[in-house]
Amino acid sequence: MSIKPKSMVLLMLIATLLLGACGTPGAPAPTPTVAATSVPVAAATPSPAPTAVPVTPTPAKANHTVQVDALYYRTTNTGAEGGTSSIQVRVQPAATPGQLRVGFFQEEVEGTGQQWQSSGWIAVLLGSMLNGVNPTDYEFSFSSGGWIDGPSAGGLMTVGVLAALRGADVRDDVSMTGTINPDGTIGPVGGIPHKIDGAAKAGKKLVLVPIGQRYDFDVNQEKLVDLVEVGKKLGVEVREISTVFDAYEALTGETLPQPSAGGSTPQLSSRAFDRMRAKTLEWISRYQKSRNEFNALPGEVQDLVADSMVYADEQAKNADAALKQGLVAVAYADASDAATSAQTANIMGQIFQSYLIGGIEEAIDHYQATNSVQTELKAVVASLQAEDIRTVSDVLTQFDAYSNIGIAEGLIMVADGQISALAKNFESLTEDEIFEKLATAALEYALASVNVQYARDAVDVGLGFGTAAAPQPEKILQIAEALRRAADSNIALFDSIIVDAYARQTGMHPDVLKNVMMDREPAYLFATASRLGINVLSQDIGDGPESAALVFGHSQSAYSLSSSLLAKHYSLGAQVDDELNVISFQREKALGEMLDYADRRARALINELGEEAPPATMYYYELGRSLRQGSAQDQLDALNYFWQAAILAQAGVYLVGN
Repeated sequence: MSIKPKSMVLLMLIATLLLGACGTPGAPAPTPTVAATSVPVAAATPSPAPTAVPVTPTPAKANHTVQVDALYYRTTNTGAEGGTSSIQVRVQPAATPGQLRVGFFQEEVEGTGQQWQSSGWIAVLLGSMLNGVNPTDYEFSFSSGGWIDGPSAGGLMTVGVLAALRGADVRDDVSMTGTINPDGTIGPVGGIPHKIDGAAKAGKKLVLVPIGQRYDFDVNQEKLVDLVEVGKKLGVEVREISTVFDAYEALTGETLPQPSAGGSTPQLSSRAFDRMRAKTLEWISRYQKSRNEFNALPGEVQDLVADSMVYADEQAKNADAALKQGLVAVAYADASDAATSAQTANIMGQIFQSYLIGGIEEAIDHYQATNSVQTELKAVVASLQAEDIRTVSDVLTQFDAYSNIGIAEGLIMVADGQISALAKNFESLTEDEIFEKLATAALEYALASVNVQYARDAVDVGLGFGTAAAPQPEKILQIAEALRRAADSNIALFDSIIVDAYARQTGMHPDVLKNVMMDREPAYLFATASRLGINVLSQDIGDGPESAALVFGHSQSAYSLSSSLLAKHYSLGAQVDDELNVISFQREKALGEMLDYADRRARALINELGEEAPPATMYYYELGRSLRQGSAQDQLDALNYFWQAAILAQAGVYLVGN
């Protein structure tokens, strides 16, 4: 299983805790009210398999076109106004099965943007997984008859793909707005009062909006309004929905099957429990080793990194308490947090000591002399390739292991880049700036080392479960490449909607802003690192069937991370401090509804998978349950863990059925 620290944010803040906030403060990005500037969709990233259960598969010869009317709003000289843009969604048999093809067409010059295309890729992947079909068996196309961009049509486009695959028609008097999340929930968006007005002008009688958004901000009136009342005045029924399943039924009149949310709470088997408990004790031992090494550092060096060690000590105590309660997943997360923070403090302390004694050259020499993680990574990759993968559960475990390997490889590259830049430019930097860059590189190096160990643990804990035979690598590679596109699209959406918005707000170049974002937003650092890592590792492993697990694992990771970023900065309207820590959410009701459904969805899919469910799914699920009642950041982490559990389980259900 892919095992990450329970709170990545706390780990990423270690460097800034040492030296205070450095660089340009990040200000909360406003929810865009019009189409944001688009950026090109990159061609490789991690993405967890979208979470939905295979239903009765579409006939292999499906050839159907449906029309949906997307809602938009824009700001003009006279204020905000809404409207509709027709989208034709067509599905036909693939001319060349095994190759994913998605086309985008427009009837107006610059009528659509890259964000819209990103939403289309995600809709194709999620719609295919929800319907239990291989997307490479079909060709998909989207044709827009007006102006549209942004992620707010993601839910509607996913319904369009599902309807086209299933041969259903969409009611012409219904429309909806809302993003689409990895588990099929519909995420909040902006400008809904104006979108309802546009829907009324187009003759719509029913508008579906994300649950938790009955009250939304009217730009023209500069106040919150009751959307149900807005709709009544315009002759439109406004209905809140929480999932794509609800949306599909309202838009088509048909039911999209899904697994029951009932059943027992997923639990680790006794064998998996014992394995994870042993791994937890190993992490505690690593914490103690780093703690002892830290104690041997000079007092003035210890003072520089004391905050990190205080956090490590707290997490070690939490791990012990969780173990005594039988919460082994929570104990594992806390213990790995403790070891990571202690290791980081120790590495930072040693590098700082070298700097204080011999200057920047000796600090860099120390960094390079102790950097053995690349060798460790290659050893783990060789070990993964040598494993005897027999079952679907083993395949999913391998996916999760590779998700950590991709992140580790990328973090090494990022850290090496930091050190290289420091060696070239240190004469122009202040001592505080030198310390900050050394601390950042040390942290990235430590996180890389930890992710390599997570990959080892994933295999040690997770292999040897299930009975369903593993599918052929070619079949895995087809869906893995499709998932890669979804991950790329999601990251492109975040860059376009959030990073570009920050860049405009601060006057910084987007590339510079991305570096600042990596320093302050752990999920963005990990997603970026994963993209870098996959490019390097794919050169070593090749691009044939043997790369299937690597591509899938990378895609799984990036898709989940980028979905959390979009939820935080876009859908949920997180209020953040200068370091991008979540203080609160503007849309707390929406978050609560998303957490409730994510819990049920993960539980349903894990139970549906049954004995084929790898230990990683239960691990993620237990962490989600433990965090969902915590702080604002804890709740966001819980949402991500539920998505991770559901994503892996959905991938398993799909692979068992194919």
